[in-house]
Amino acid sequence: EAAGGTEEEGAYTKINPSYIAANTYSYLTKQLGNFEFTVDLDANQIFPNEKIKQDIVSKYESAEYNIANLKHELIGFKIIASDIKIHVNPTRIDQTQTKIDIPLMLAKNVKVSNGIINLDFNEIDLGSIYALYNRNTDKMTVHVPMDVAYRYLQQ
Repeated sequence: EAAGGTEEEGAYTKINPSYIAANTYSYLTKQLGNFEFTVDLDANQIFPNEKIKQDIVSKYESAEYNIANLKHELIGFKIIASDIKIHVNPTRIDQTQTKIDIPLMLAKNVKVSNGIINLDFNEIDLGSIYALYNRNTDKMTVHVPMDVAYRYLQQ
């Protein structure tokens, strides 16, 4: 009978809702790391001047600089940030594209709102994002992993 009890416990663990919920949450959290938001920005929103831009996208030099203000609209949300400290490591992909790893991106006084939802953050760290710069369009597609975004969305 003791063996039967162990088997029952094993069966219970497999169908216990909290066990399933914990495993589902763990699975989904791992999967979130595979998804990302993308944001298209004009190059002049990210590069403070033409010299810094050319050093990064033509000479592929790493750089650290500040952006005074950034305003952007994304899926109905107005995003405003100031005093943004950014570090970039560029890599040439081909004649028109440059991949830009952004290991450090600290933004202060970040406001995100859509009229109903209003979020304020003193500081946001979006380090570990990357961007693809396209020379032909002079635009940059910024890729933000879901787990990085989720840190702030869950507040």
